[in-house]
This record gives sequence, structure tokens and C-alpha cells, in this order.
Amino acid sequence: MSPLKSLPLVLAAVLPLQAATITQWNFDADSTSASTGTGTANLIGGTTSTFAGGNGAGRGWNTTTYAAQGSASGTAGVEFFASTVGYENITLSFDHRASGTASRWALIEYTTDGGANWTVAQNNGGGLSPHDTFYTFNIDLSAISSVDAAAGFGFRITSIFSPVAFDQNATLDDFAANAAYQRANAQSGAPGTGTNTGDYGTAGTWRFDNVTISGTAVPEPAATLLGAMGMVCLLRRRRASLK
Repeated sequence: MSPLKSLPLVLAAVLPLQAATITQWNFDADSTSASTGTGTANLIGGTTSTFAGGNGAGRGWNTTTYAAQGSASGTAGVEFFASTVGYENITLSFDHRASGTASRWALIEYTTDGGANWTVAQNNGGGLSPHDTFYTFNIDLSAISSVDAAAGFGFRITSIFSPVAFDQNATLDDFAANAAYQRANAQSGAPGTGTNTGDYGTAGTWRFDNVTISGTAVPEPAATLLGAMGMVCLLRRRRASLK
């Protein structure tokens, strides 16, 4: 390969795309203020909160007072806002745990207009069971160009009805899909398999830690051009030295 033909490979090495933390909330100060960057964290749908032990060391945001069984799916939870201006390839990550009577199902949605409109990213696959354990969720929005450089970017995590049929326990009726919240306790299972007593409850808790919005910085056009010109000069000098 000639020096000039190798120019794109060299430029890729000189100008790597490094993922960076845009905003993070670790709640270690018993506060919902961002610990890195700038952003806001809010309760929605009537939830209330305190602070408790985080994932490993530090603290976490402990939320409760969720919707009553059979009502208001997708309305109660938490939301986070932070501008992504200057960034692309946006990703989200957060640590999430549930108590035994809280919902195991969560919906993750995003907005680019400050919360006027929300778009579904994905659900969590019911991944909060067994309860009282932190699970790390990673949401890749890098293929969604509308979230790049969005001053009104935000995302929310809400408690939703189970999208699959389930049985709370051996003494309660089965629930059809999209009809009720499924508790995180592992004793709740497929229809006819639930064991022991226990039910979803509004006093169940969701706890969050290390909520992070990340992206790659968009290079300034002038810096990109300067780097390209520098590499062209370097490769020309190299080519001349090989003659």
C-alpha cells in the first residue's frame, strides 16, 4: 500500500472516536444533582424517594410509592435530562434493583424535545428478578441520529405491566399479558407456577445508581481539517524520502 493510499487508516489512528461520559448521577452526596457534567433527575408519576446503599460502595436513589396494581402502567418512575450537544453515538447505562414486591418490568424511553414527546427504546426484559440485586442495563442509541446533539435529550424509566402472562403465587389468579405488574420476587412465575404468598405492592422500591449518559465528541471541523493537512504533509515527506 502506498503512503497516500494509507492516509485514511492513519487519520483514523490520529483521530480516534473515544466514548466519553456526558453526564452521570452516582447519588453519593445523597443528592439528585449530577456528579459529572450537567443535568437533572426527577421523580414522575407520584413516586417518592430517599437515599440508601448503592451498587457496591456509595449511595443509591431509592424510590417508592408506585402505581396500584392494574393501573397507570408506564407512568411512574424516574427521568433524567442532559444536553447531548457536541456529542453523537449516544449510549445509556444504569444500575437498577427492585425489592421483592416492586415491578420486575421497566420501560426505557427517550426524548429529544425536553419531554414533550417520548419514544420507546426498549423494555428491560423483566430483568430485575431475583430481587434485592443490582443489575446493570446498557441502552445503545448510537443508531438513532435524532438523539445526537440534542439540547432537549432525556430518558425515563417507568414501571410497566408484564408483557407476558404470569402467576403471582399459588393462591392468586393468573394474570394475562399487559394486565398487571409482576413482582420481582422470583417466586412469581409462568401461569400455574407461582409459589408461596405475596403480591405486588405500591410500597415496593426501585433503587438506581451510576446513571450515565455517554457519547463520542464530534470533532470541530477546523481541527479535523488541520489534522488531515498535517498528515498529508507528513506522508508527502515520507514519500519523497523513499524516492
